[in-house]
Amino acid sequence: MFRQTFAILALAGLATPALAQETRASAAAKFQKEFAASDTNKDGVLTRAEVQARIGQMKSGQGRVDPVHAKRMADLWFASADRNKDGKVSQAEAQALLAATFAKYDANGDGKIGGDERAAAEKGGR
Repeated sequence: MFRQTFAILALAGLATPALAQETRASAAAKFQKEFAASDTNKDGVLTRAEVQARIGQMKSGQGRVDPVHAKRMADLWFASADRNKDGKVSQAEAQALLAATFAKYDANGDGKIGGDERAAAEKGGR
């Protein structure tokens, strides 16, 4: 489950040390920008290919995410985000998934993700 959560946060551009200071509003704003950047054909929805390409552009500890892992992460994210199973993810679907993921990390429900919450989520495999 953590890998799926990480894929969601990675796509949102939130899987960084800055997450320790993240609020629900700042996460949503960052994700809105990431969604727009990922929507390469500017049709207002994300396809599996767009998501995979965007994840493939992200850096990991050893350079860029390799194509096999980018596909796996994109598939995990897409399976959760595409709620109506129409083969595309709208901004509303993506924001709903981000909100649910944020809520999992925000263990105390204060609208912020602190360093302890992040560490607990990573350790617990949330």
